[in-house]
This record gives sequence, C-alpha cells and structure tokens, in this order.
Amino acid sequence: MTLLVEHVCHAMAEIAPLRLAEDWDNVGLLLGDRRSPARRVMTCLTITPDVVAEAEDENVDLIIAHHPFPFKAVNKITTDSPSGGMLWRMCRAGVGLYSAHTAMDSASGGINEQWATALGLTDVKPMIPDAQNPRVGGGRVGESRGDVPETAELVLARAAQFCGATRPRLAGMLDRPVRRVGVACGSGGGFVSAAKRAGCDFLLTGEATFHACLEAENAGISLGIVGHYFSERFAMDKLARRLLSLPQDLPKSAKMTDSDQFDYQVWASRREKDVFWV
Repeated sequence: MTLLVEHVCHAMAEIAPLRLAEDWDNVGLLLGDRRSPARRVMTCLTITPDVVAEAEDENVDLIIAHHPFPFKAVNKITTDSPSGGMLWRMCRAGVGLYSAHTAMDSASGGINEQWATALGLTDVKPMIPDAQNPRVGGGRVGESRGDVPETAELVLARAAQFCGATRPRLAGMLDRPVRRVGVACGSGGGFVSAAKRAGCDFLLTGEATFHACLEAENAGISLGIVGHYFSERFAMDKLARRLLSLPQDLPKSAKMTDSDQFDYQVWASRREKDVFWV
C-alpha cells in the first residue's frame, strides 16, 4: 500500500487537533487530493517563492506549512498576483498543502509547550485553557526553576540561544526577577492581558506591536521578542522528524506489506529563511 495524503492529514490531526484552532484561522488540507500519494513531504513555516521552488525541484507531494496559504478566501487563482502565482505553480506541480497553525500552537506538545520545555518551566499550564480540555489551549505559563530567580535579560538570552534568534529585544525592565513565565509564539502581543492575569513576570513571543510593548511595561511585565520566524521555525524541524515515524504508526489495515515498494521521505525546508536580514 502507498502512503497517501489522507494518512498524513490524519497524523497531523492527531498531533494538532483542528478543533483547537482559532475561529478566524484557516486550517487542515488547503490544497490537494487526499487520495494522492505522499511519498515526499516537506515542512516549513511559510509558503514563499523559495519554498515553492524547492517543492518543484524536489518533487514534493505535500507541504505542511505552519502558516495557512492562502490565509483568506480567494476569488481567483491567476499569476496576476504573487500569491496566485505560487498557488498556480503548486497546482501544476501537484503539490498539496496542509496547515495546522493555531491548532499546533495550542496542542499538547505543540509549539508553546515546546517552548515551556526549552525554558525549563515547571507546573506548565495553558494561559487560556480550552473549554473542553483545560490541559490544552492558548499560550503556556509556568514557573522558573531554581531558588534564585533569573533576570528578564537572562531568560531572553536563553530563549534566543535556543531558537537561534539574531535580534532579540526586550520591553520593560532588563533586571526584573522572573519567577513566572508566559509563552505565546508567533504574533503573541495580544496575550499581554492574559499574562498579567496569570501573574507572569515575563512574556516571550515572536513579535508585538509598539502598543503591546507599552501595555506590557505598564502591567509590570518584561516582554521578550525573538522574532516571528525564530519563535516557530524550530518546531517545523521537530515536526519533520516526528512524521518520519508515520509508516510505523499507521493502523494495521493501512500498513505496507513486505512486497510493497515504499519510498517515504520527510524533511524541513532547506531553503526557507527569515525575511529580515538586519
């Protein structure tokens, strides 16, 4: 039996249940045929011309992009616009597209939980618990380890080292003692109020507006910013490694026999890069 796009979609729904996605989000299989083969799968953060070219050159069957593409409904797909041109190229090359986005952010073992683990937080909980399952939900909050609290500057430095961020920034006090940490990957400035309610001293995110930074400073929270790309891209590498085990995780009815010729490869995009140079 050949591994199909449907099998990968099912695996992704187990990793990041789509019901956890925000109402405004566009998630699931966004482009492609569920019954088509998925021999070559590539993960990435965002669909860009470089990513599309890599998919064409490497004969990719399915891209799993964290950010949906298109994000909003489109009335036509033509090469008159950059986004339409990329969609047209993907269609011509037979490249499918799946996105989990905010479902992946909020899931158990999702991006925010991976951040909590990387920062060594304890007693980790969602900052905004899901109504059906309080163990999952938006953001994460946890306690710093150690008897002596780290400063906000040191917490940000550790976060930047983990994700490879080259331009970390911090709004609020550099030397604020940090005992309780909040995490909201991506564009998480909207979590400042939730972080305040959760008693956070420090909130880590990818990007935030000027007014969100002011809100954090006024709330007595140090806001660490590592860049949208760096706050999430590392998780696409981890996702690719996790999906490599998919053939062994399939139900018995879907497993391949010894006589099956099975070619299945998964990797994180090798050409994707941050949009900012300086």
